Amino acid sequence: AIVPDASRINPPIVPPDTRSAHDIGVTVEIDAGIPVSNVRSTSHQLDIEHEGQIVRLKLGKEDTIPNKDLILRYQVAGDNTQATVLTQADERGGHFAVYLIPALEYRSNEIVAKDVVFLMDTSGSQHGDPLRKCQELMRRFINGLNPNDTFTIIDFSNTTQQLSAAPLPNTAQNRALAINYINQLQANGGTYLLPGIQAVLKFPEAPAGRLRSIVLLTDGYIGNENEILAEVQRELKSGNRLYSFGVGSSVNRFLLNRIAEIGRGTSQIVRQDEPTEEVAEKFFRQINNPVLTDIQISWDGTGEAPIIYPSIAPDLFAEQPLVLFGRKCDRTDGNLSITGNAASGNQYEKTFNLNFEETGNSAIAQLWGRARIKDLMKEMVGVETKAGVEAVTDTALTYQLLSQYTAFVAVSDDVRVNPEDASLSMQVPVEMPEGVSYQGTVGSMFTSLPPVVRQRRRRDSGSHHFESFLAPPSRPSAPSPSAYVERLVEQLDDFDITLIDPSLVEEEHELFTLAEGYDHAPTPASLPLQLQIVSVTGLDAAATLALTQYLQQLNLSVGFSGEIVFEFSVQRGRVKRIVLDEKASTLKDTALIEQIKRSLLSWQVPKSATGTVRLTLHIRLLA
Repeated sequence: AIVPDASRINPPIVPPDTRSAHDIGVTVEIDAGIPVSNVRSTSHQLDIEHEGQIVRLKLGKEDTIPNKDLILRYQVAGDNTQATVLTQADERGGHFAVYLIPALEYRSNEIVAKDVVFLMDTSGSQHGDPLRKCQELMRRFINGLNPNDTFTIIDFSNTTQQLSAAPLPNTAQNRALAINYINQLQANGGTYLLPGIQAVLKFPEAPAGRLRSIVLLTDGYIGNENEILAEVQRELKSGNRLYSFGVGSSVNRFLLNRIAEIGRGTSQIVRQDEPTEEVAEKFFRQINNPVLTDIQISWDGTGEAPIIYPSIAPDLFAEQPLVLFGRKCDRTDGNLSITGNAASGNQYEKTFNLNFEETGNSAIAQLWGRARIKDLMKEMVGVETKAGVEAVTDTALTYQLLSQYTAFVAVSDDVRVNPEDASLSMQVPVEMPEGVSYQGTVGSMFTSLPPVVRQRRRRDSGSHHFESFLAPPSRPSAPSPSAYVERLVEQLDDFDITLIDPSLVEEEHELFTLAEGYDHAPTPASLPLQLQIVSVTGLDAAATLALTQYLQQLNLSVGFSGEIVFEFSVQRGRVKRIVLDEKASTLKDTALIEQIKRSLLSWQVPKSATGTVRLTLHIRLLA
């Protein structure tokens, strides 16, 4: 993945056959508004209690290692599509949650013909059980397509390859070709999802009367999620649906869920040790059976209309409940109507009378707050804006939620820190996700990097050790050799270092050539656009000059002119969160803004610079 500070945000991994000293505890309460049955977990041992419609469960004491996701499943479906509503009211307004629950079974003759594109992750983290599970799922998918469906396969790691340039008819010969292609896939290399997404989004739009279903199979171990989500938002065609299928014990749920939400599809997560046939069949029924499409919501009552999320209602799929969260600030009663087109062509309609007099379920308000934050963050996948950041922060503080801009702080009266001591940065090792190959991820990275340094830390007991290699950033922006050495030395300041081969660091230039992913600094060229710094606050004269010289290297090729205003913080030689002041900026091109933003993130900030910076840039089209 293209992450400027990957080496700083990737924690070390404990070696095989060892574990960290951390344990977790989880307590969950389920209230779906209707009876819940068949509560189970495929990942953990649970202690379960029932109280009427409410189910409470806790994590079993024998399963507390933090090396896998907690997967909790329960059944609320019946013979027909159901709907229910839960409400809550307090000084923040009236909140509600509408649950649309599909029936267990639907007839296959109501299925719309589809062009299916399978997007398959074959990177190193898929090595072993995850790859085998994906191959099993792919074979099941290919053999289960409907007669009028078409399909193709795109696989990605460091490179992107495909079975065919266009979807193939669902014939016995083409199925055999696809199965042979699947059987020969191997897991190695990095996870470069963006080229795979771009390849599938370039396919021509599906013919009228057909639905293009894009099925992504991956563990999502990448770091540039927002770049990928922004690409999906920009390029996804109206007739497409994007589904995501995650395989493993610690899948990147954020990425997979957001891709499905933006793509108006659905996501499914399966552990690598679950039975394949049952899970594949369930997911296949989902993507083959949209139960309600073109869902619309209307309000009939006094006062202002409620604010509902997701702002654009997705389709309702078989075996996948749809939940809509709303807030009515004035708490006045009214009727909420939901309509949609059923798969059979019939019209579905359901009306709820919302009454906010009772206190209701205390979790509904926070769920609405989470849904609002999610919607606001989706609007900022391309670039964070000042107004968007303020809206997310206000919502998180109002509803006591964790977000990218807020945090929970634990305060104790028991003082255990000497205020006169200097602060100390420590790298804390984390567990390797259960079922993920150590050799396919961390191990392969070690063998591909030069043996420059090794850090060793003793645990509290003094009887165990862990070792990890310090890798260079994955894609910096062309620093000089001396800049790379300076960054490396800075990263090693807090550690007891053993040089395995001192000859490797005798010359700065030799060390620089060992750093994978670095290119020589570009020379300024005659640019079609001119970038000028109008004003800078928060930097001294030397840092401002360094930033000016750095930005002059940018090769801007977009034919726009205007001003862009950024706010960001600098600390310890790094640029941190960059926010666009959209009100002060006159240039709105997202691609150009993102290009400059990514360049700023890779800027080698002088060590003397610290604090908040406000930067105004002028882009002028040259004659």
